[in-house]
Amino acid sequence: MILHTINKPSAWAEASNLINENDVLVMLENGVYLGLTEISQGYAIRADAEARGLLKRLRDGIELIDYDEFVRLCARADKICAWF
Repeated sequence: MILHTINKPSAWAEASNLINENDVLVMLENGVYLGLTEISQGYAIRADAEARGLLKRLRDGIELIDYDEFVRLCARADKICAWF
């Protein structure tokens, strides 16, 4: 499993074709705005979503996590790919 991190919405155009169904997507920083778009599942950093007023606006299927859970996901991943 590859964990993909996206820290800004513009990175989605390049990353979207390379993320498969077994991979994990984590949106952080301004990347949490992707949780308002067509993305149907993934994780968003709670603190980043909260700072941007998005806690109750993210699509169903986007799970809010804290940084401890983010570290656990990273530890379980075979590889990590950062898109920015």
